[in-house]
Order: sequence, then C-alpha cells, then structure tokens
Amino acid sequence: MELLINKNIVAKYLNVAIGCNDNDFNAYIEEAQEFDLLPLLGEELYNALLSNVNTPSWDILINGGVYSFEKKEYRHSGIKKVLSYFTYARYILKSNIQDSSFGFVQKKTPHSEPLSLEERRNFYYKYREDANTLMDRVKSYINRTELFKDFCNISRKTQSKNFSTRVIQ
Repeated sequence: MELLINKNIVAKYLNVAIGCNDNDFNAYIEEAQEFDLLPLLGEELYNALLSNVNTPSWDILINGGVYSFEKKEYRHSGIKKVLSYFTYARYILKSNIQDSSFGFVQKKTPHSEPLSLEERRNFYYKYREDANTLMDRVKSYINRTELFKDFCNISRKTQSKNFSTRVIQ
C-alpha cells in the first residue's frame, strides 16, 4: 500500500520518538489510512487521492493551504495533517507494547514508568478528536471545490461518521 505520510511528516506536527522503528511506525500509518481516513473520505475519493498524490491540482487537498470560495478566503491543514493525528493516536495507544516469545510485554526502565492504559486511551481519544476537527475543514474544502464535485455526495454522506466518545461504566 502506498503511504501518504511517513514518520518525519508526523514528527513535524507531533512529538515522535527518534528511536521509534520506521517499519513499526509505518504499520500505524497504514492502519490510520485504512481504518480512519478511508471511511471518512469514502472509497472513491480515497482511491482517487492515492492515484493523484503527485498531481499539482490535488496539492491543497493533500498539504493544506488557502483557497477562495464565494469571494472569501479559507484555509485548511490538509489530509497529511489529519492522517498524522490519526496515526499519532494509534502510536500512543500501541507503541509501548512489545511482542516477545513470552507474550506481550510493556517495557519499563528504572528512570521512567509507562503511562497507564487509561491515560493512553485518553490521549488516543484526544488526538482522534483533533483529527476529526481538522477533517471537518478538509471536507468543507472538498465540498467547495469544483475539482471534487463528483465526490461531494460521498463527502456529505460520510460526514456523519465523525468520531465521538462515550464513557462506559
């Protein structure tokens, strides 16, 4: 699968450990693309995005920027930033869990203690919420841009899939 971002792009926006293995991090990116971004964009727009990742007319969608609509200027952060936040949420939740021949373990050191599962979940939900907030502005761009008129119905249809949280007790 073609990845839209890499660890360096995520690190541009968020705090990613230098020592984090690129292959492990790519798994978080792939999950975020498949499980988070694809349902928000819809299959047709997602596939078109992958096909046009290097097309100049798609640059504002991918990287964000300023655009005009009805004689007003708007801006959004782009798909790369949205995907970075979804990836980071997955990274926070799963990164300190290691698979060993004795099962899954959580690494500890004498100088630090890992966050609890509850704390990691809180961060996970926070970054997913941030990603969805960024995505709302990207969807506005899609709906307001002639280039994406064929995808507007998809974008509006999937808009109700925004992430929400609730506490189960």
